Amino acid sequence: MSQFSIFAGLVFSVIIAVFALANSQPVLINYLFGKAEVSAIIVILCSAVCGAFVIFLFNLVRQVKASFQLRSLRNDLRIMEERVQELEKERDFFQVQAGQFQQAFSEASDAVEFSGQNRSRNIEPKENTKVEERKDHT
Repeated sequence: MSQFSIFAGLVFSVIIAVFALANSQPVLINYLFGKAEVSAIIVILCSAVCGAFVIFLFNLVRQVKASFQLRSLRNDLRIMEERVQELEKERDFFQVQAGQFQQAFSEASDAVEFSGQNRSRNIEPKENTKVEERKDHT
């Protein structure tokens, strides 16, 4: 409980006690099954206690609902954390695969470049030789 709630409860209790002491004359209470004459102090204090009990019951119901909701949310959180771990493992796996594919692609493009350079060195331009042959024939 917060300090404000405790303070408000104490102030309210003092007000009820002063009100009850100021009204100490006997009153007639009519029950469904009979009548009784009781001091007003007792009627006021019993009414305050019954009101406090009803408030307690409402708060108890609210706390039980909150407890069930908290349990459900904790379960959802656990499930989500497990899913996050699964997705992180999957991401790591795909990152490793992407790295392997990138390395293989890099090696393949290097091999293609290297073989292309070898071909250009071995191939002699045919136009130049034809030009020289034409000069010889003319």
